[in-house]
Amino acid sequence: MTRLSVFVALAITFCSCTKDKDTFCPPNGKQCDSTLYANPLPTDSCVIFPEISSGNLYISTRIGPGYALVGKSSINLDEWLYTFHPEGASSNIGAELWKVDTCSGKKQKLADNVYVQPKINQNGWILFMNNQDGLLYKINETGSNLSPVSSEINNITFDWCMNGEAFFYRARFKKVAYLVSVEGTVLDSFNLDCYAIAGRKNRIAMNLKSEISGAYSKIVILNLDNGYLTNIVELNGMGKGWPLALTWESDETIIGAFALGLFRIHVSTGEIETLEKTCDNLFYYYPNILPASPSWLAISRRDYTYPELSQVFFTTNMVLYNTQTGEEWKLDLDQ
Repeated sequence: MTRLSVFVALAITFCSCTKDKDTFCPPNGKQCDSTLYANPLPTDSCVIFPEISSGNLYISTRIGPGYALVGKSSINLDEWLYTFHPEGASSNIGAELWKVDTCSGKKQKLADNVYVQPKINQNGWILFMNNQDGLLYKINETGSNLSPVSSEINNITFDWCMNGEAFFYRARFKKVAYLVSVEGTVLDSFNLDCYAIAGRKNRIAMNLKSEISGAYSKIVILNLDNGYLTNIVELNGMGKGWPLALTWESDETIIGAFALGLFRIHVSTGEIETLEKTCDNLFYYYPNILPASPSWLAISRRDYTYPELSQVFFTTNMVLYNTQTGEEWKLDLDQ
């Protein structure tokens, strides 16, 4: 796939100046440089690190700043959102939330003290957890109207639902999840000990603590209209672990980021399909399907170098992953 076809598929607006596929011109009224920001990644080689003596673990150290890709703006398809964590800063310090216009190059910091992956709705609101007080906050994509919208401390699990008119989260110190309006009003509560959460219209995909394994290995879907739970699959015994994060790919499929890789979960059958396996040198996290381009997953990944003694170094990268072909493009948004 050429660079042009990838950018068109992702709705990053530009056009071809000539018949030469490597020569581009900006759309009318814009000063775009289509060669910036995205570059194809080579096919990954899976590396297995050597085992070290029993009882010892590798010490992982990040090199450079920490980045995590949030996704595209819902109101300007030229804009991307991402989080930035300064080099050398403790992981207990919250990240900064930024947006960049890939056409004009203009960048804007939207918020500080951001913990885990923020979520964007189709109405221009961003939902994030504040690492200082543990509450959920919303902020407009313009950087205005920052306000808390939860009264309970969040358990790092939340997502928009009901077409962006509400969100769903689990309280940290309770086995209770809440449905909350965009203004912060609690609409309903559910006695659920859930972990990863992904909202789509009136449905919430999640993994519950299993009575069989005692781990969060049971994938279910909650219908918000009637409170009914549909069991999708019990992961215990499959050798895959359980999802650390979920995102809806379509009405019938969910993508899960597991410790062991990326997997597609088929809602109607419970079938688990392998997309990408994690290796010692590669780890994926924070998946988010792009609504305008559902074959593309906005995701973050860590790339680990071969260890020296017990030390392993890694970098964090913002990546676009095609769930149909396995193709990956690295986004260099912080230029």
